[in-house]
Amino acid sequence: MKKILLASTALVGFAGAAAAEVSLSGYAEMGIRGGDAIETQFHNDVVINFNFSGTMDNGVEFGGKVQLDDTNGSGSINGTPTFDDEAFWVSGAFGKITLGETDGAFDWALSEIYSGTSLADDHSTHAGAYWFTGLDATYDNQIMRYEYSFGDFAVGLSAEMDDTGVGDTNYAIGGKWSGNMSGMDVGVGVGFQDNGTNSVWGVSASAGMSNGFSVALGYADLDGTSDTVGNGVPSDSWWGVGVAYTPATMSALTLGVNYGEYQATSASGMADPSGWGIVANYDLGGGAVAMAGYQQSDNGVAGNGGGDSSFSVGLGLSF
Repeated sequence: MKKILLASTALVGFAGAAAAEVSLSGYAEMGIRGGDAIETQFHNDVVINFNFSGTMDNGVEFGGKVQLDDTNGSGSINGTPTFDDEAFWVSGAFGKITLGETDGAFDWALSEIYSGTSLADDHSTHAGAYWFTGLDATYDNQIMRYEYSFGDFAVGLSAEMDDTGVGDTNYAIGGKWSGNMSGMDVGVGVGFQDNGTNSVWGVSASAGMSNGFSVALGYADLDGTSDTVGNGVPSDSWWGVGVAYTPATMSALTLGVNYGEYQATSASGMADPSGWGIVANYDLGGGAVAMAGYQQSDNGVAGNGGGDSSFSVGLGLSF
């Protein structure tokens, strides 16, 4: 979800494995952020991605990824860099199987309403934000997902097991379609997930028009769960809408705005969390993007890390 890496890759070959490759890419940020809950301060972050790929003698492809993440902006946690998002896959005529820290079929099938990016993801982490994470990470976040594509359609199944043998398997199913209708690029998705205690379902839809405007809609029934975004309010449902614009005369510029709202459970006695965000990106070329983000939150127990409102301005650098 966080950062889209537009990096060029460095390819490394291994003796005796002519079809094997390792690609290295990186993403760094530098700028300023602030908000109600934090002092205005400098911000820097870095992520390094290792991507692996190869081909078996029978034509079946395999690969994976590992991310080295500077999660606190200083290059380490207690002096040790953190590895994250590790997952590996095999793919062929039978479909694709992925195992590791990957999206469950619910999240895989549904599209977020957010466009662009900002240093602290302010525009997409307000109290009304939702990323269709569903019930992923109910246990150890080791998820196996199977997906199969046919034409413009794709379906997926996933499972996450409780290693202790106590909890029910967390399973999900999802499907999505993308195509062109009357000159618009259209996509829809639907998903369902159940972990034995709670179940969630959701739908998403998006349309990109030739005039540079795009719109995305989403809805999720959350079964009274506390959303994983972090606003801390048990919620029955969520809905959201996002709009983006890239002018034809200034294709390097992307502007986006979004709004999201939860319906808190009546038992919680809490007001409905909501929020809106705005983002602006300008592609400077060569992997550099100037970006600015702002969010305003209402009724979130935790809300955005910057409080009821926060902002960030700076550069994203892809390598």
